[in-house]
Amino acid sequence: MTEPRSVQQQHAADKPVTIVITPRDRYTGIIECINTVYKCTSVELFDLVVLDLGYPAALARDIQAACTEKPNMTVITDGRIIPMEALRRYRERIATRYTVLLDNDSRVTPGWLEPLIETAESQGAAVVSPLTLEKAGVDEGAELRNHLYTNEIRVVAAEGESRLIEHKSYRRSLPEEVPAEIRPTQAFELHCVFFRTATLQAIEIPQMTIREHLDIGMQLKARGEQLVADPRSVIHFDNLGTRAALSDLLYFNLRWNGRVTYDSSRLFEKRWGYKFYSEESIYNWAIRRRLFLLLRWLHLPIGLANKVDKVFSAIRRRLFPIWDPLPDPIGNSTLLYETVEGGAPKQLSHAVA
Repeated sequence: MTEPRSVQQQHAADKPVTIVITPRDRYTGIIECINTVYKCTSVELFDLVVLDLGYPAALARDIQAACTEKPNMTVITDGRIIPMEALRRYRERIATRYTVLLDNDSRVTPGWLEPLIETAESQGAAVVSPLTLEKAGVDEGAELRNHLYTNEIRVVAAEGESRLIEHKSYRRSLPEEVPAEIRPTQAFELHCVFFRTATLQAIEIPQMTIREHLDIGMQLKARGEQLVADPRSVIHFDNLGTRAALSDLLYFNLRWNGRVTYDSSRLFEKRWGYKFYSEESIYNWAIRRRLFLLLRWLHLPIGLANKVDKVFSAIRRRLFPIWDPLPDPIGNSTLLYETVEGGAPKQLSHAVA
């Protein structure tokens, strides 16, 4: 059900937040994502928009059925495009003060939204990032572990060139090991992020499938905006642990194919003048995730799928070594903003595609 803009704005007049759901790796999981939002969130706080980026016909019918049952839900059909392009098209239609961007493989938890609103209001933050915990899936580890608390953007010299590193604090720590206080962060991830809508509508949304969150984080720093992480709000990220459908490969291959990820890296370099230290690793990461998705579709248990994935990755790295010249790139790195004039990055290009 696609409503006229005037109707959407009437809904928004009474709500502080618009929640926008887009696919991440795959289509599977959207209905659970929608249902969890309604289970864990007061309907007085939000309107929900689902961007249909090529959902298979059966899932699209299920989404429309859910929409008819919920007066504050809208579906926008854009065809099979990447999330950044869909957000760039839709964002001007958002009329609420705040916007949540939510991936369809993320699950909100009870009481998740109120802390984000409270922190945005009390601290004047343009962006508030919740605590994102990842469920068992790709990579071995605890059944539930930290995926993202705070981010740092760092820079390291390697073979005569400065390269960027994204460093996540408490990565894969147990939830109880993550600090409970609100802290500044230099970036976020798109599993779930809370934006002041005016800021979301003012920034550039680049045609990227990797590092787009760091590009936006750097834009916000250059604008003098505040980004904070609030661990009182908790999101669970399904890290491909739930079995996928074969049709999910249609979207996975759109989002993570080699050409798109390479072009994303070159666009970031054009806009900011930096390559990433882990650029080759991220391409290998996408290949590993594709294999894991297939193994789970074939009903391999998570543990066995990870073992097969690990062996495949080891063989591939031996045949095609990944550029990684430093024994401790994080230890040799410096915070980017401590190395640039005025403590803010300089944007070299405003091209978004």
